[in-house]
Amino acid sequence: MPIKTALVLSGGGAKGAFQIMAEKYAREQKGYRWDIIAGVSVGALNGVMLAMEKYARLEELWRNITREQVMTGKLNFWSVLKIAFGAKSVYSNDPLWALLLREYEPDKIKPALHIGTVSLQLGRYVRFSPHDPGFDRAVLASTAIPLVWDPVDVSPMFKQMVDGGVRNISPLGDVLDSDPDEIVIINCSPAKPPVRITPFKNALDIGIHVLDIMLNEIMENDIREFVRINQNVLEAAAAGVTLYNPEGKPYKAYEYKLIEPDDNLGDTLDFSPDVIQMRMTAGWEKARQVLG
Repeated sequence: MPIKTALVLSGGGAKGAFQIMAEKYAREQKGYRWDIIAGVSVGALNGVMLAMEKYARLEELWRNITREQVMTGKLNFWSVLKIAFGAKSVYSNDPLWALLLREYEPDKIKPALHIGTVSLQLGRYVRFSPHDPGFDRAVLASTAIPLVWDPVDVSPMFKQMVDGGVRNISPLGDVLDSDPDEIVIINCSPAKPPVRITPFKNALDIGIHVLDIMLNEIMENDIREFVRINQNVLEAAAAGVTLYNPEGKPYKAYEYKLIEPDDNLGDTLDFSPDVIQMRMTAGWEKARQVLG
């Protein structure tokens, strides 16, 4: 019986370059094929491209990406003034939306695909799949970092949606529902909290770093809980005992691999070529260390 394999992609903005080379190593060097892909934030963008099997195109985009291909605007007196008079964000993600529209071809999606967003109105995490209305808008919403970009209206039912990492940086639960046999988790941040040595430029810079710290903590808590339950299930099974979740369904022990950087990969919105290349190299090398 074929093994069902799931890929989990965290958020991390421009640090998503780490993800794509780690995934490439897993797929090209170790023969992984994905039956389920789940992602939030930049993991949603990467996940959509991987689900369409646009592997070469995804790598090309990351190797040539510029800030202008993702966002427009700058933080200055006028942008602050606009916020004071009702603007919802500092920057515009219109270039990213145009890029997404050019690349998105729903008929090419092969594995099960889930992306996560957060509803500001409902205060909860919402999962979308390609058959859901407004899925392409949901992908954009999953990347919408609060204050950096405007919230996104996905559909009449789901308005004011933002970055899925705000509530659920690692969409582990989205793949567990599909009952995979093996899970590969690619996290863009190290287990330790993100360290910032350089001085902060402004209040928005501080806010983004605070969000990084929050998302890192959510991710690590998510992974720790997953690992703890997995270990408990294995130990119970060895003793002939079955553990059940609160809904009465028996827990299952999963084979899993966690690929995450050893050190901080820099600022979330740093798209400079040398930093992107550093992240890509780190992703390939870390996947080689973890997967062999």
